[in-house]
Amino acid sequence: MFHLIKYELRGKLLTILGICLSVIIGNLFLMTKVESWQIGVPVLSGFLGGAALVVIGISSLTLMSDYLYEDQGYLLFTLPQSGTSIMASRLIAAVIQISLVALVSAAMFGVLDQGRLFNAIFNQVELHELVYSILLHLWTIVSTLTFMYFCMVVGRIALKGKKIGKIGSFVIFVLLSIAKAGLAVGISSSFPQMVQIHSVTTMTMNVGSMIFDIVTFGILFMATSYLLEHKVDL
Repeated sequence: MFHLIKYELRGKLLTILGICLSVIIGNLFLMTKVESWQIGVPVLSGFLGGAALVVIGISSLTLMSDYLYEDQGYLLFTLPQSGTSIMASRLIAAVIQISLVALVSAAMFGVLDQGRLFNAIFNQVELHELVYSILLHLWTIVSTLTFMYFCMVVGRIALKGKKIGKIGSFVIFVLLSIAKAGLAVGISSSFPQMVQIHSVTTMTMNVGSMIFDIVTFGILFMATSYLLEHKVDL
């Protein structure tokens, strides 16, 4: 599995470096406009970081698409790797890529803002709240990508054609997203117990919805791993 992670990161190295350099250069340019643009500078820096995260997120999705529809898949699926190893390596590589871009974006924003926002946050946030925020960041990446990978694999298996398979994957994603959201709302209504998380602002989480998300992730991860190993026919 670790060889797969290294292979995937190496394959995306230029993309990661390109995005990080774009963020750095963009923020260096914004530093020259602090006096004239004032409050617009940190806002634009935030948008730049957000755009970088969107691009690296799309890059993580396209690699799975290449595995399913392009020649890379022939090499990957002939290796003695289980579907679980393939899924785990793909998710770990995605977390590393997105986290690197997020760190560079946050660091450049901090330099541009002279650390004012981060100092204000750290003065009000305790250590366990910071750890929770980091774990929530990782969970959001992993659970979202697992859901999307499942839709892509199902679309690939159900619809053999390249173009129709990708369109079908999008339709499956939309339909399952609606169904998942409906189930989450129903479970939240049936189990209204809440957990409060005190931070800069008080956050609440529904216990039933949280358990539903964890169980759904486990099911989708195992289902995608099984389909990759036994049902994907290149």
